[in-house]
Amino acid sequence: MRIGSQIISHLFALKMARTAKKKHSVKLPFFLLSLFTLAFSSCKKDQESQPNPQVTTVLISGKEYPTTTIGSQVWTITNYDGPGGLLYKSGSEKPEYGRYYTFDEARAVPIPSGWRLPTMQDYVTLAESQGVVFADHRATRQEAIKKLTSTTNWRTISGTNISGFNAHPAGYSFQNSAPLDGDISEFWVADGNTFSIQENASGKAHSILFYTTNSPDYRFNLRFVKNAK
Repeated sequence: MRIGSQIISHLFALKMARTAKKKHSVKLPFFLLSLFTLAFSSCKKDQESQPNPQVTTVLISGKEYPTTTIGSQVWTITNYDGPGGLLYKSGSEKPEYGRYYTFDEARAVPIPSGWRLPTMQDYVTLAESQGVVFADHRATRQEAIKKLTSTTNWRTISGTNISGFNAHPAGYSFQNSAPLDGDISEFWVADGNTFSIQENASGKAHSILFYTTNSPDYRFNLRFVKNAK
């Protein structure tokens, strides 16, 4: 009788276990489906509540120029193409190059309060924020320089533009000649020097140099900067 009772008890326990397992197998997919639905709904709500990125601009000479914050600075990220200056070829080709200005024209641009024609230190700060290392105001053959340059128009070495500065190789003009583009991106500095990003002669790396070229014979591109709040 004791053995029979044990067998009956075992069979009853086995039946209960199978029943419980069956119920669990039915409930588990329903639970997972409910969890997925909840997660999807939550994700959708988060996406709907996410604000669109704010487009920041600055008004200069009647035109809005896009800007971006890079480190501790806010920069215009397209070349100035306001009144005066020299166009690239017909003006309809490569509008991203903007216009080319003499130093006197650059200083005469009416910019909003807080903005300025960049100093040499402004450009050094910009480049250092991307990992560029200077020695005597020169930075040669450094991969980090690509973070400042555009992904198009460079003759040999395309940039990554990770910084958003987007320096195009617009070149420069001497004595109002047609600019030769492709390997140099050069901008006026507040003291009459220029900030120049160049492809090396080997076409394998970029370098950054500063030049003293405030002769009225030269024309370069313009960018503007202000301190980030």
